[in-house]
Amino acid sequence: MGSIEIKVADAAQQGLPGEVTEAVALTGVATAQQPANLSNLAYANQVSSTNLSAQNQVARQDAMNRLHHSILANAVNQVQDLQPATARSAVAAFSGNETAQALADLRAAIDAFPSH
Repeated sequence: MGSIEIKVADAAQQGLPGEVTEAVALTGVATAQQPANLSNLAYANQVSSTNLSAQNQVARQDAMNRLHHSILANAVNQVQDLQPATARSAVAAFSGNETAQALADLRAAIDAFPSH
């Protein structure tokens, strides 16, 4: 890369006014800084893109975890939730069944005799 030479001219000298020379010098400095500014802009864009990608991945993972918890909670609720028909059939099996009543009578008869 080339070098930039800045000369300051006296007002007594023939040539361009001092404002023009100063403007040209500032333009040269701004032009020299342009590659660094473009590099910084590209790096900032890359960092921003990576940050958005990471946030998106975390949001997707959180949504999947919430979905898994919801599915698991519904499955557990279906297994543990007793319907009225289920409770009634369990009561009927132990109290309204003749075989169950006969077994209860036999057990009571056996328990009536003392065991040694």
